Amino acid sequence: MLVDFNTISDESRIWIYASEKKLTNNQKDYILNFMSFHLQEWKAHNIPLTSAVTILENHFIIIALDESKNLATGCSIDTLQKNVQEIESHLSISLMNRLNIFYKIDLDDKIVCISTNKLRDKVDESTLFYDLTIQKKCDLLTWCKPIKEGWCKRFL
Repeated sequence: MLVDFNTISDESRIWIYASEKKLTNNQKDYILNFMSFHLQEWKAHNIPLTSAVTILENHFIIIALDESKNLATGCSIDTLQKNVQEIESHLSISLMNRLNIFYKIDLDDKIVCISTNKLRDKVDESTLFYDLTIQKKCDLLTWCKPIKEGWCKRFL
């Protein structure tokens, strides 16, 4: 069952998929329509899952699942991953590369995607990055933080 992202519980589990390049309006429309269609029928053991989708900062696709109503299963998560792979294929974009780090350039609020092995050459520990490892919707309030406070500080 698809609900509005703003109304789903702040304790909802989230998955974040990040586009290396800024998404166009057409790409965002396609992704939101495609994922909304899937989430309307998303189930675990034939029980509907209460979920939501949004795109933040023109890069980040966020799927939220209210686990207070029903938990996802391995099979239901597999169908979500399969749908993300279909989006990648249809739009010729990468959304699941976990070796990428997304950081913000202060001057113009631009988001840059960089591989972890190049991080040391481009940023310092005060550079703001998006922590894509967060697990709950409420964590989106603090997901952009200095690298010195994140898991990727070891790459500096």
